[in-house]
Amino acid sequence: MEHNLPVEKDLVFQMVPELFVHEINKLDYKDRLRFEKPKIAFSRADGDLLEVDQVYNLAANALSPYDQLINKSMKMEMYLMEQSQDLYNFYFDKLNHEVTYGNHVGVFEYLTMLERMDEDKRQPWEQRLFAEVNQLRLIQDDITALRIHLQERQRDIVLPHWI
Repeated sequence: MEHNLPVEKDLVFQMVPELFVHEINKLDYKDRLRFEKPKIAFSRADGDLLEVDQVYNLAANALSPYDQLINKSMKMEMYLMEQSQDLYNFYFDKLNHEVTYGNHVGVFEYLTMLERMDEDKRQPWEQRLFAEVNQLRLIQDDITALRIHLQERQRDIVLPHWI
């Protein structure tokens, strides 16, 4: 890197190592190895490969066990919301038709009636609907249990190094 500006090369190298490629390539093999960073290749959904700095990726994504549980609970909640929305969208037309033309007051009353009805009296699509609703209820129970666990567990006390 050739220029006339008074800067510290170490600091510039840490911030923008690409500027030193020419100088690093002039070095012999053993010295060049000192400047290589460990890489991990990730493939995106569109098939492109991205090289990500392994040390940076680990440092940026390091979570405490408590934060990992919070992260997991948030992912579980997002999954539950997405699955509930998909279920609603999938059965919307059938539910709408049944409530409109089946002399039901509303969807809630219709679903309550279905829940109390014997399984053999339900239509096949209603049986599938309730099987999926029961799966979503189990996921909701898991999320609730994890929330209770997180509320009971207090964060670890971390003292800064200067204290």
